[in-house]
Amino acid sequence: MTEYNYKELGLKCGIEIHQQLNSTTKLFCRCPSKLQGSRSPDFTTLRYMRPVLGEMGEYDEAMLTEYSKGMTIIYEGYNDLICTYELDETPPFECNPEAIDIALMIASLLKMTVINELHISRKNYLDGSVPCGFQRTTVVATDGEITLASGKTIGLEFVCLEEDAARKIKTENKNQYFRLDRLGIPLVEITTKPDIYTPQEARDCAERIGLLLWGTGKVKTILGSIRQDLNISIENGSRIEIKGVQKLDWFTPLINNEISRQIKLIEITNKLKEKGIKQEYIKEDIVDLSKELRDTKCSFVNKGIKSGKKLFGINLPGFNGIFGLELQPNRRFGTEVANKVQEISGLKGLIHSDEDLKEYGFSEKEIDLIKNKLNTKDSDCFVLVLGIEKTVKKAMDVIIKRTKLAFKGVPGETRRALEDGNTEFLRELHGGARLYPDTDSKAIIITEDKIKRIQQNLPKYPWDLMKKYSEQFKIKEQSIKDLIFEGKLKLFEELINIYKENPTLIITTLLETTKALRRDGINVSNLTNTHFSDLFTSLKKNEISKEAIEDILIKLSNYPNTNFKEVKEQLKIIKLSEVDLIKLIQKIVNKEVELIRKSEMRSFSPLMGEVMKEVKGKIDGKIVAEKLKKAITNKLEELKK
Repeated sequence: MTEYNYKELGLKCGIEIHQQLNSTTKLFCRCPSKLQGSRSPDFTTLRYMRPVLGEMGEYDEAMLTEYSKGMTIIYEGYNDLICTYELDETPPFECNPEAIDIALMIASLLKMTVINELHISRKNYLDGSVPCGFQRTTVVATDGEITLASGKTIGLEFVCLEEDAARKIKTENKNQYFRLDRLGIPLVEITTKPDIYTPQEARDCAERIGLLLWGTGKVKTILGSIRQDLNISIENGSRIEIKGVQKLDWFTPLINNEISRQIKLIEITNKLKEKGIKQEYIKEDIVDLSKELRDTKCSFVNKGIKSGKKLFGINLPGFNGIFGLELQPNRRFGTEVANKVQEISGLKGLIHSDEDLKEYGFSEKEIDLIKNKLNTKDSDCFVLVLGIEKTVKKAMDVIIKRTKLAFKGVPGETRRALEDGNTEFLRELHGGARLYPDTDSKAIIITEDKIKRIQQNLPKYPWDLMKKYSEQFKIKEQSIKDLIFEGKLKLFEELINIYKENPTLIITTLLETTKALRRDGINVSNLTNTHFSDLFTSLKKNEISKEAIEDILIKLSNYPNTNFKEVKEQLKIIKLSEVDLIKLIQKIVNKEVELIRKSEMRSFSPLMGEVMKEVKGKIDGKIVAEKLKKAITNKLEELKK
């Protein structure tokens, strides 16, 4: 991966972190704050979206782009999880006071200035993720900071309390499907200032804020409950918002690849200037080539035209070599344009003359014909699009507009994060024109007494707990961090009060054992805190050994309603005394005399396996090993006599 001189490039990054709160009910209704999972919906509702003017009488550019896609929205709902509010058939209820308190606690931990009078605003969305066309949100606090492990302080702009959007299920043709169970779950949005100057700082900052949030015990810790967006710019570039940064390990490749993209886009602008090419040279003259290429050797174009599709072409003066220029690994300017075409028009793929057209099946004669029809010179580039005429014309409009933007360098836009570290066009950047007051909600007064009460009961900072427990229990700080990110720190604190003898065993059980079982297909999500409490209480009383832990957890995962005593009986885990253990070991040793005679102490491993088959879960393995070694030694001395 390319490393850059970030300071020289003028790299600036900001992060937006969206974290669901673990409140009992949703933000503006009293439906339960939980996801249904994969259960089939009870009903569906079809809606169409249209843009509305913002408070200043202007349309938001991103909303117009979404509207131009011509999507139909289908909402899927559950009778027991949503009400008429989610369907925009009922005004909002009073804002959830529990969620407000959690947001104020988080703001206080981030050393922010709390706003004493909260005003609910509407933030327009036209992508279908909110049935009413806007998200309700309010700024709770401003001007805070977070100090990284390195000692650097990153400024924070806002903490907002808002409702989560519906979750997108799929897109089929021009139909987008959303589930309404997630809609309305309270979340906080934390926005940093652009004080981040390297990818490592971005990663560290996101991890630090995430650690603080999950350390409160007041947020949801399931997969997808925290989502991160990156804002990136370089000198002479533009602000690019990257949505859906799901993993911390994505930060560095995403930032480096966006730097590469912006550098190359600026390079394209400079090349066009050097060539003397101007924006007005790009004409909206698209040419229908369907008749001339009806019998082309290019099979998919041939079949497409004969099925009723149209092939249109456009010439782009001075663009020779530009569509083929790589912006990100394996993604060229042509890919960038094609991606935007697909996102807006739905049409997949385009053909351009920077590619080897013979690989498509075009003959030399056909390529010359295309150039003649489009009046393409050696310094030019032509683009071909195949599809239904209405869709092709829409696609050509996108191509023309995106090509004209090449003269301005880096267009500000919102892009989707991809797993390979690249990004693709998602929508235009939202602006202030989409934000306006919510006339259905009254102001919320935050009293000084409320702020004081919350600030007097703040949880400890997770990094302080990591240091404390690391020193107290002689375990690595990383283990405590892992417990926090697994949402299991409070459970660890409960279990350590039950079983102080072996903190490492508790951590291993909560993190590694459950992870291994999940990997084997065991539904460990059925395990409750009570299950773990019973497990370590039995260990404390020497009713079971640590070797029984895995078998017990498997049984409890498969039959979560079975009580702990029944599980032990079913697994035939009965406490074994040392006297009975010695008798069993002696029996096995006497049976394997020849093995001991031949292998001496090397016989320990196979004999240990035999003994453990009989006593697994009934007595500690350390005791077994100690008694077996002694028995083998005694037998060897006996054989020498």
